This record gives sequence, C-alpha cells and structure tokens, in this order.
Amino acid sequence: MNDKERLDVLVIGGGPGGTPAALALAQAGKRVLLVEAGRGLGGTCLFEGCIPSKIYREVAARRRECARASEFGLLPSGGGDCAIDWSAVQTRRHRILTQRAQAALAKAKSLKGLEVVFGNARLIGPREALIEGAEGRHCVHFEHAILATGSEPNHLPIPGADLPGVLDSAGLIEIGFIPESLVLVGGGPVGVEMAQIFAMLGARVTLLEAMPRILGPVDSMLAELLAERLTADGIGIHTGVTIESIEGTEDRHAIRFSQGGKSQDVRGQVVAIVAGRHPNVSGLGLETTSIRHDRHGVKVDENLQTHEPGIYATGDLVGNPMFAHWATAQAQAVAHHLLGNEVAFPRPEHNSAVIFSYPELGMAGLTEEAAGAAGEDVGIVEYDYRVDARAQISSDASGRLRIVYRRSDRRIVGIHVLVEGAADLMGEAALAVRHGLTLEELTAAIHPHPTLTEAFGLAPLMVH
Repeated sequence: MNDKERLDVLVIGGGPGGTPAALALAQAGKRVLLVEAGRGLGGTCLFEGCIPSKIYREVAARRRECARASEFGLLPSGGGDCAIDWSAVQTRRHRILTQRAQAALAKAKSLKGLEVVFGNARLIGPREALIEGAEGRHCVHFEHAILATGSEPNHLPIPGADLPGVLDSAGLIEIGFIPESLVLVGGGPVGVEMAQIFAMLGARVTLLEAMPRILGPVDSMLAELLAERLTADGIGIHTGVTIESIEGTEDRHAIRFSQGGKSQDVRGQVVAIVAGRHPNVSGLGLETTSIRHDRHGVKVDENLQTHEPGIYATGDLVGNPMFAHWATAQAQAVAHHLLGNEVAFPRPEHNSAVIFSYPELGMAGLTEEAAGAAGEDVGIVEYDYRVDARAQISSDASGRLRIVYRRSDRRIVGIHVLVEGAADLMGEAALAVRHGLTLEELTAAIHPHPTLTEAFGLAPLMVH
C-alpha cells in the first residue's frame, strides 16, 4: 500500500472486536486495512484466553472422568486414573490455535477489499495513521477507524510481583509443567477457572481474593454454591484479603497476606496474578486526536463513536464487560452502522456469558441484585438440578437455575444457571432475555426430555 493511500476504514486490532468488523465492511465493498500487532488474527481470546483455557479444561475434565469411571459401571483395565503428558497437551493446544489463526487469515485474504498487516498502527491525527510492518513504515489516510486493541493483564503493585515464577494469565497459559502447588491472586472468572483446572490436573491450589466473595458481579447464590464446590474439591479460598508481599525463588514462593487484621502466609511453587485486565491504549496515538480515555477505557457514545467523529472503539478497549462475544457483537454493530444500516447496538443488560468453572456458570441479563439496584421490582423462580433427570444421568446433579422476572408484567430480565452443561443453555437464555419473553411464553415452548433445558419450561410453573 502506497504512502498516503486513502482507506474507507482502518481497523486497529485483529481480535474479536476488530476482525468481524473488517470482514463485514470488506464484504460490503469497502476498502479496509486491518492491522494486528500480535502473532495472528484472533486476539487474546484465541492465544491467551478463551480457547487455550478451554483446551486445558477439556483435558482436566477428561482426567476427572477417568477417576469417576467406576460410578458409571466402567472398570478401567489400567487403574482408575489417567497420567498426563503435558507436552502432548501443549502440542494439541498449538495445533488448534494455529489452525484457527490460519483459517481466520485465509478468510481475510479471500476478500478483495481487505488488506491485513501484522505490525503496529499509531494515529498521527484525526484521519491519519502511521503503519509499521514487515515491509516498512507508511502513512494512510482513512475516512473511518475502529480501535480494537483489547486489554492487558493488571499488574498489581505487590512487592515481589516481578519475581521469576510469578506469572500473569498469559504466562499461566504458556506454563511448561503442572505445578505441585499454585497460588492464584484474583477470584474472578479467570482465577476460578484456572483454580479448578489445575486442581483437577493434580495441583494443590489456593485462591486469594480481595473482595468479600469470589465472582463479585455474579448472582450471589450461585457464586456461593460454586465457592462451596471449590472448597469441597480441596481448593483453599481466602476472601477479603490484602496481599502484602511475595518472596522466594523461581520454584518456591511465600505469599504474605492479611485477612481480618491477621497476617498469614501461603506457599506455592507457582504464583499467578489473575486480578483482572485493563484497556490497552498504549502506543495508539490518542493524544493526536480528541479521543478521551481513563483507566476504565476509551470513552464512547451509544453508537460506540469516540469523541473524535468517525473513530469508533470496541471490545475490551471500551471497558467492561470484557468478553470476546461482546466485542464481536459490538464490532458487527459498528460495521452495520458504517454501512448506513439501522442497527440496535448491544446493551449490557442483554449480554450473556459463561464462566467455565465446574460446574459451568451461565448468565444472561440482570442478576437479582443488579435488577434491584436499577429500581426493578423483580421476582425469582428457581429449579434445583438435584431433581433433574438429565443431571442425574450424567452424575452432575448439583446446581441451580434462577430466572429473574419483573413482577409487573412477568417479563424475564435475567437467567442464571449453575450446572455442568450450562454453556449450552445460554443461547435460549439470551433469546429469552433479549426479547423480554414472559414466564408464560418460556413455559409454552415444548422442551425435549430428558435435557437440562427443560428446566426453563418447568421452573416458571411454580409461579403460575
């Protein structure tokens, strides 16, 4: 691409907040340049987050099933446990990530109007950017831009946090062995998922959380039930703590923390700080524009447009909620908006998400607490999966379904599920919340038996 060549749209960031927009705009005939600073298209989700962590979870879950085989009448000839070949796990992870990255790049290259550059892009004005890639540096002029540079792990100001063997979430994904003991600082989704994964793989795990409970924004009852499950599985949980220091060598650490005014230590071969993420604005050149930002992210309006007309921001760069599917929904909305189509931009109260804990925790819409804080008069219907046929058959009967509805019109504003298999229930939950179905409408749908989803039809009967 020649210097000063004009673009319809510049997209900075090839993750879920950028690539879907670039593809949609190019398919519609726009001239698009997509710049990605990482090793491939896919962003944090593909290389450091959603996909690799679920690869590890699958390994952990299958190992767990080996140990439980006798519950189902199976008698493994080689004993009841599965040995772990961690190098084979890593080989499989690299193969899956490479395949997905290559497929995304091939799709992008198939579009005539889309060019992909692996390198850096920095704004040098409201309509210009400096592109630095393998083929050198050049400037481009654009009509519109979409900023989708994602987020980075938070680095807490803890003495000793920079010691060898103290990792962030990306480092934990890349770990070359299963530690004997692991201390996780942060009880959010990443901390909970990783705690259970490595515990199922055989590590002794301790989870430290600054807030009064793990998974603060999650439905409080389900978060408490999940915490009980972690404790029952041998994971040590300490909440309401302040980390004072980390000391030790590369493979042996002591973490000093205070809890309730009392100092204590916990030891671990590996320490991982997984206490959230922050928007990545570094090197974007925002100071050359009117774009505003703070530690919570880039400021945008209801159409995701920044204070610089024509420049939009999506995904983690805008702040919470930080989910790949949320970023994709925003990217697609911005693309349709730039094409002149009428579009309903994503609203947080309609978002759905899954924490891939064990059992899985799915959420769509508002929790009971959030609805109350918003002034809604809501009721709750519940379903206990201990009485569920499908859950009993799979021997994963612990769990709960909670449906939040407005008392005035009985419309559903939130659905929250804790059960193994919750991830596959959230499509129906998201539709029910997004379209404001009533309890009667949800019940009227005929749900197949025996499945976990039939609870959606059974639970509302309790308030008819």
